[in-house]
Amino acid sequence: MATTTQLCDYVTQIGRAAAEKEDSLSFTKVDAAGTSTTVGGDSGTRASTLNLTCLLAPNASAHSHEMTVNQMKALSSADLFLVNGVDLEHFLDDAVSSSGFHGTMVVSSGVASANNAKAKDAAYTLDEGDEKVQVAPWPFPPEHGDTPEFQYDPHVWTSPANAAIQVHNIGAALADKQPVLKPYVTEYENRLTKLDDWARQSLESVPKDSRVLFTSHDAFGYFSHNYDVTFIGAALSDFNEQQDATAEHIRAAADEVKKSGAKALFAENSNNSKSIEAIAQAAGVKAIVGDDALYGDSLGPEGSPGETYVGSIVHNVSTLVDAWGGTPAELPADLH
Repeated sequence: MATTTQLCDYVTQIGRAAAEKEDSLSFTKVDAAGTSTTVGGDSGTRASTLNLTCLLAPNASAHSHEMTVNQMKALSSADLFLVNGVDLEHFLDDAVSSSGFHGTMVVSSGVASANNAKAKDAAYTLDEGDEKVQVAPWPFPPEHGDTPEFQYDPHVWTSPANAAIQVHNIGAALADKQPVLKPYVTEYENRLTKLDDWARQSLESVPKDSRVLFTSHDAFGYFSHNYDVTFIGAALSDFNEQQDATAEHIRAAADEVKKSGAKALFAENSNNSKSIEAIAQAAGVKAIVGDDALYGDSLGPEGSPGETYVGSIVHNVSTLVDAWGGTPAELPADLH
């Protein structure tokens, strides 16, 4: 079982590639809507099986989820529960406890909790892997009187270099259960390295002073750090995707945008774009919304540019580079 859409896609890419080439393996995925698909034939005819249940839906917030009955049942019997970590999944603490999950919780970032807290008397085993993301403090202060939800930024996946660490840790746990998966984990890690190189080359076509990012919410800290982008703020002060920014926040944000020299503001696929549009209008710059919105908290639905993790990064980088007046690098064939 996997929590975020990114984690779900990592396993999907590995499992599908293996099942298409290995006669011994069957891969079955149950998406957030409960729809099941199988690659590699019926599990009853294969010596090995990989069954994946995905919790979060495309275009949804990564900060909340209401478990279905079937998801609770799947969690109760899961061998592995793949999580992001860095305190992201606290909204699932009650579900993990009440489900009776007693397998291994694999923390893909390598950091379960920013303050190193461990679940006491937990029925499950905690596996934090052998590689760790270098976690960063939460990038922006809370609104006056508010308490920040996180001490450290949990959105590690926005950097492909961090995604490669996540895949490494997940892959080690998967290969321990199904050794046939190991070469496909390595293959996918290599794709993410190429993706990181392509993104860097593309973004470097934009002068550093023009790489100024303002988005719907605070998801792009790791992306910005990795590619020397100035991340100046976000329209939303919390994680309610339907929240509208206050008039005071719009004025203050517009002033910040004007001072920064930002050329455009960017909505995200899982957030309401009204606040971005209002701030952009007040600042006199372009708002990137709709189908061009960035993929932040989650991937997109089937058929969208961001239906896969690789596709989401290609879309994000291409959209940013185009808006900033640069030229995306030629995309390697295996990233299409």
